[in-house]
Amino acid sequence: MMATLFTVLGIGLLLLLHEAGHYYAARAVGIKVHVFSLGFGPKIVEWRYNDCDFRLAWIPLGGYVRVAGEDPNVAPKPGDLFYASAPKRLLFYSGGIIINFLFAFLLIPILFMVGVPFEAPVIGSVNPGEAAWEAGVQAGDRVIEVDGRTVYGFRHVHSSVALAPREAPIEMVVVGLDGETRHLQLTPEYNSEKGFQGIGANPFLELRFKAGTELAKAAKGAAIQSVNGVPSNSGALFAAILEDARQNMAPLQVTYLSDDGILRAATVEASMITPENAPDQIGIAPLRRKVETASGPLDQVFLKGTELVRVNQREIRGRGDVLLAIHAAGGLESFAYLPDGPDSTPVETVLEAPILMTSSDASSNLHLTATSEVRYSVYPGSAAERAGLEDGCRILRVDDEPVPSFEELRSLVLGIEPSAQGETKITLDVIDPGEQFSRKVDIALAPIPGVAYDLEMQVAMEKVRTNSPLRAVSLGFLEAKSMVGEVLTTLQRMVSGSIDKKNLGGIISIGTATHSFASQGLIPLFFFLCMISVNLGVLNLMPIPALDGGHIVFALYEIIVRRPVSMAVQNGFQVIGVFVVLFLLIFVTTMDIQRLFA
Repeated sequence: MMATLFTVLGIGLLLLLHEAGHYYAARAVGIKVHVFSLGFGPKIVEWRYNDCDFRLAWIPLGGYVRVAGEDPNVAPKPGDLFYASAPKRLLFYSGGIIINFLFAFLLIPILFMVGVPFEAPVIGSVNPGEAAWEAGVQAGDRVIEVDGRTVYGFRHVHSSVALAPREAPIEMVVVGLDGETRHLQLTPEYNSEKGFQGIGANPFLELRFKAGTELAKAAKGAAIQSVNGVPSNSGALFAAILEDARQNMAPLQVTYLSDDGILRAATVEASMITPENAPDQIGIAPLRRKVETASGPLDQVFLKGTELVRVNQREIRGRGDVLLAIHAAGGLESFAYLPDGPDSTPVETVLEAPILMTSSDASSNLHLTATSEVRYSVYPGSAAERAGLEDGCRILRVDDEPVPSFEELRSLVLGIEPSAQGETKITLDVIDPGEQFSRKVDIALAPIPGVAYDLEMQVAMEKVRTNSPLRAVSLGFLEAKSMVGEVLTTLQRMVSGSIDKKNLGGIISIGTATHSFASQGLIPLFFFLCMISVNLGVLNLMPIPALDGGHIVFALYEIIVRRPVSMAVQNGFQVIGVFVVLFLLIFVTTMDIQRLFA
């Protein structure tokens, strides 16, 4: 409730400041103000002060200041907008923008004196096969710089990568867990689904006890240091140990630092749950065990195109099982694989001498993908398991419809209508592992039961704070300057196509994001409002007629050329500007609504 209230007040504050900038600029240069309105449309309340009607209106999509003599076709008189000189009109049109920038440039240093929480610029996991993985970025690396820009939070990493020139290499400076500083070069890749480029590196997630539980009360908010002996900063291995425990519904042995600095241990039990409104499913996922890349100590051991079946006698579903097998043995001792081709007989290989390595070595040098002949793993307790399907099975047809890929299988299953009794039944043509011929299997789809622990993942946060006023001003100036640069570069990248237009957001997106920051506290909220204020300032500077930027261009033209733009040209551009603004408003609102229902 309080977050919602702060959201409304925060957005209202930005609108108030922008329009107040126009209001005080108008009064400073002698232009009469008739109406000061927050919002558009019918008024909710109105009061008169200083010969001006102040209003609060129903449509909260902005606001306006109505001044005397706005019609350029009517002969102006003292106090009218067009009676004022071009420099005075320039100040009036710039008033809101000036306030937007002043709000950010003055407030951000104060926030740094108090302490601004950022997502820690620490790598939590790296997607195999993507730019960060290929460059040698590892879980636990702390990012110090990206293309010469000092990094305080993961937001800076994300924005620097997304806004870098398309298909151009970037420089990244990281400090590893061993304290070594490394200078890396990466080439971001465009992600069509997200609409911008990335490097495949994700922020560090802290595992904590779920709020309200007895363990959470005992730990007093402390983050978990390890699970089953695996440190929480171990990236892919840590994710694998958690997934393995869920698959086996096994308890977790965790450690955490108590508030007195002592490392304490606890046991977290697993519980079976079925999520509400969960869809009926088969309960399978593609086995991702085909070797796509094997380098370093695994070079010439795991050959590209082969499909791993076992490593150190552990059955393999994906890369996580390989990491767990190597972690348990301290290296690679044996493995079994299916050769690239029609042969379905596993080839067993026992190494003459084990290859000593860590799971981190394997994570940095091994990339597994799904096979072209898609084989599936089976979720415990799922409809597939109850029907007798096993890991490694292949599904050829669903109700006699061929399904050559997992995507087509999922699409076909989602399109099947349930019976009058509410059941969704299908018939599969399945080839069991090790077999050559298919058999028919009848399956009644059902939600996949989940395994839950009284734990929750949260992005690791760090507070950036300084006691030095000069340092705070420096940090604030650089951060606000970066915000301005980000907005300008974002617009440029959208024009060039490096960032998809679907990433534009309107009042709904702003409201949702503001609510998220408001729920984190007043400091994060005000920092986000500074970002929005800079965005508003830059966007209003855009030379679009009907916006402040368009009027500023006309005033500047008159100052430089010493004659005003003709009324015909102004009126024509004004009409165009109105249509452009309406189109943008409709477009970004449509994007907002699509995101809400995605």
